[in-house]
Amino acid sequence: MSKKPFSFLIIFGALVVFLPKGASADLGPKPSVDIDVVYNQQSIPDTNFSARMLWCLSQDQKQVGMEDKTIPQLEINEYDSPKNCYWVPARLAGGGQCSNGSCHFGYMPPSEFKLAVFIPSIDKVFITNEISRTNFNSRYKAELFSDGSAKISETTPVLSSDKVSSFAKAFPITIILELLVSLIFLSVRKLPKKILAYILLANIISLPIVWFLFPLVKLPILAIIVVSEIFAVLFETYFVYLLNKQIISFKQSLTLNILNNLTSLFVGGFIFGLLGIFGL
Repeated sequence: MSKKPFSFLIIFGALVVFLPKGASADLGPKPSVDIDVVYNQQSIPDTNFSARMLWCLSQDQKQVGMEDKTIPQLEINEYDSPKNCYWVPARLAGGGQCSNGSCHFGYMPPSEFKLAVFIPSIDKVFITNEISRTNFNSRYKAELFSDGSAKISETTPVLSSDKVSSFAKAFPITIILELLVSLIFLSVRKLPKKILAYILLANIISLPIVWFLFPLVKLPILAIIVVSEIFAVLFETYFVYLLNKQIISFKQSLTLNILNNLTSLFVGGFIFGLLGIFGL
């Protein structure tokens, strides 16, 4: 690979990392976490109870933010000496009013967290082990025990209904946008339109991998997005190039697929966000 196409990949990676933070800070669907809670392997004795997601912050970080005095028992401030930080409530993880053995959190749940649960009928607070969140919509099971211990484990299905429905909305948006960009690119460069068929086939292969396989990797969400987008660009570039060597150069294929993926990432993300705002 020449230096110039390689520099395109570096620029693309930088855009993936930095642009979404400003472009979609408050747009579109937000991550969600649902947690099923049991006590001694049975249903929680209280119909309504409370919980907080905890994250570990430094001394300076934890001083920033407002305290929530509504449930004083859940104002956790637990020092973690190995990590040199304090486990405190994650204020931006909206939710925590639990009922019928289930808790829901949204907006900005942390990627690494513990769960603190307060059961009023026994006047006890339980704090689970630390666990990672790598899926956009996650599900967990928290098990509380009479000795005061608690553990949490992930139960998110690989093919959850919300993930499948989100994919069903994102797939046609991606295909339409990338075929449109490809058509313009091929017309400007005077390349054969039959390449569109290979663009379509490459997306049919790569999109399910990006949506369903990459989230299984235990990495932070931002890292998964970056790695999956780079994979999509490289896979689609080589797929189109290797099957059309006689009519398109590697550089042209790389440029085309970077343009395609940037368009689907940002324009497609904007459209997907609008659909979420209007409940579609």
